[in-house]
Amino acid sequence: MGRSDPYVYDFYKGYIVPRGEVALLGFVNNKWFDGDLYDMQLNNWNINNSWELEKKYDTIICTRTAYFAKNPEDFIKRCYESLNDGGRLYVDSGLGDHWRFDNFKVGWMKDGEHEHCYGEDNFLWSTAWDDSLLKDFYVQGFQNEIRKSGYESLKEAVKEEVPQILSFDFIEKYFNFFIDAFYHSPNSRPQLYVLMSGVKK
Repeated sequence: MGRSDPYVYDFYKGYIVPRGEVALLGFVNNKWFDGDLYDMQLNNWNINNSWELEKKYDTIICTRTAYFAKNPEDFIKRCYESLNDGGRLYVDSGLGDHWRFDNFKVGWMKDGEHEHCYGEDNFLWSTAWDDSLLKDFYVQGFQNEIRKSGYESLKEAVKEEVPQILSFDFIEKYFNFFIDAFYHSPNSRPQLYVLMSGVKK
């Protein structure tokens, strides 16, 4: 959570509908949603450890956190195992600059720099991608914005700058899901958010 809050709050609140028992992965407070909090700062959850939640939930919400996963497939499987039958997962993937470096990036690694947050060892590693995203209105808008920074192809930028790419085909093994996208471009530093809303198979 951080500088993007004013831009993405309405987007998330408009599409995320918690039901039943809720786990909030990557949240340190209940400012946005009510539920059990899990986060590195609370010393009770780390996306890159062999984590297991204290119980099963009806809803898991994880926003602006999944791209820290070195193994995004393992993350999806653990979310699946942590949900009750018919449970819902809301998780986003992202692309775009996070203001911490002068050199704009679409992904997380470029020209020897590796995007990080809240500490120089807390790197961003992954995103979810499928070429079908290129048909989305907001993804097309993001693609147009990054051309101002010299990017000709969003697809190629993802392949070149994101170490681990989570495929939609893999997600479909575990969840029936649909996608909503949103981008904003403050100070010519565009960011794209792609929210997956999934129901456990």
